Amino acid sequence: MALFGSKDLIGLDIGSSSIKLALVKAAGNEYGVKKFGVYPLPPDAIVDGAIMDHASVIEGIKTALRDLKVREKEVATSLSGHSVIIKKVVLPTTTPEELEESIQWEVEQYIPFDIKDVKIDFQVIGPLKEDPSKMDVLLVAVKTDLVNDYISVVKDAGLSPTIVDIDSIAAGNAFEFCHPVSDEQVPMVINVGASFMNVNILHAGVPLFTRDVPMGGGMYTSEIQKQLAVGFEAAESLKVGAKDAGDRAEKLAEVMKTVSSVLATEAQRSYNFFSATYPDRLVTKVFLTGGAAKSRFLKEMMAEKIGIEVEIFNAFQGLTVDERLVNPAVVAQHTTAATVAIGLALRNLEDRR
Repeated sequence: MALFGSKDLIGLDIGSSSIKLALVKAAGNEYGVKKFGVYPLPPDAIVDGAIMDHASVIEGIKTALRDLKVREKEVATSLSGHSVIIKKVVLPTTTPEELEESIQWEVEQYIPFDIKDVKIDFQVIGPLKEDPSKMDVLLVAVKTDLVNDYISVVKDAGLSPTIVDIDSIAAGNAFEFCHPVSDEQVPMVINVGASFMNVNILHAGVPLFTRDVPMGGGMYTSEIQKQLAVGFEAAESLKVGAKDAGDRAEKLAEVMKTVSSVLATEAQRSYNFFSATYPDRLVTKVFLTGGAAKSRFLKEMMAEKIGIEVEIFNAFQGLTVDERLVNPAVVAQHTTAATVAIGLALRNLEDRR
């Protein structure tokens, strides 16, 4: 996927609960956020990463463009869900050019879909220490129908889709750009969205392990609805503390703690799998981000179950925000929810750092 470094690229995160749009521009050694906004989508407009209500998504994108006065047309967007497969595979060592030609045949055994129905991309991680004739490759396969769906809503909103990325990779990109760490460190970036939790473990800028877990902040909402017998909007307000739970405060805390424990257990499973696969590369710190990252008890539960320090990652860290063009209150409210959109918007700046 080419990087169009000479053009301004809109980062468009079409999430399960909202559309996040970001535009970042370089000025000397500084990188400034020139556009940013969050626009809610109706419940069930997107289910498990699949677009169910095209009209609502298109209208949401158009509203964002209109409200933020966006004139740029080139877009980077991203996907997650059951139709996205991310695997680390071992293949014979070869050049990226030769692998590009043979990848379809090399990876067919690793993909649970018909090879004719998917689009494939890869990143070479490097040769195996114990056997340089083989190499680790990060493989991404996405159902063509899903890619086409996202491309079609972007086009129907009047934009030009340039890059289609993966949520976990975009979140990792935002982290690498905005929160650089030394090559000795192995950060675990956990992006908790509404429907999916994306796990990305990095080393020296390379994703060593990625996983999409089909659960996220929406679990809090649905459990609050069930346990407290309230509607969707009320549950959302209770979840983020915008509404007082009154005499049900203890019950609400119990729900929040239970769901946080479930999410933390899944993160722990990813950590354990990585540790078994890479015993010589220990995770040094966990960075929690995404729309549900600040959910009550989640940070503490993650630290307890994984056994490593957990820090909330602010996607605007290291970037300047032009408050003449961007509402600072919106930025303050969405410091973690913006991560994928910022990671996508930074794609056009990667080759100019």
